[in-house]
Amino acid sequence: GRIAAWKQHHNAGKLDMWLSKAGTDVNTVQGYAKVRDSVNALPVKPCLIVVDTLHRFLFGDENSAQDAKTMLDACGSLMQEFGCSVLLVHHTGVSDEAQHRARGSSAWRGARTSVPCSCRCDTMVHRNGRHFIRQRKEMTADHDGPRSQGS
Repeated sequence: GRIAAWKQHHNAGKLDMWLSKAGTDVNTVQGYAKVRDSVNALPVKPCLIVVDTLHRFLFGDENSAQDAKTMLDACGSLMQEFGCSVLLVHHTGVSDEAQHRARGSSAWRGARTSVPCSCRCDTMVHRNGRHFIRQRKEMTADHDGPRSQGS
């Protein structure tokens, strides 16, 4: 799959990462328990849990603020329980004006602390033969509004 191709392309050996072979509804009691038990069974505790994609691991409707809150709460619980970060991979809207925002409820926007944005190839940043993903940091975790110059 994708990981094997990446490893071959970069001539990489063993990676300290573990992959789930199936999605589960992280925001349900049973789904959360399945993730918790799987993480507890790892030989090393993670520093990052990647939920790829949100749609694959969400029980409910991404347009519902209530369903978004249950997922965000589950991610917060994972962060607290394992002392790690959680990265949600989510898609943008389809229309041109929605290409720079997440689909669904505005709760996703309110909860984010940083937005790595994968761009189309023609807008991707190229330096020294390498490709970089543009990232927009829109707010910090400890401060929700814009900061003044003196802060």
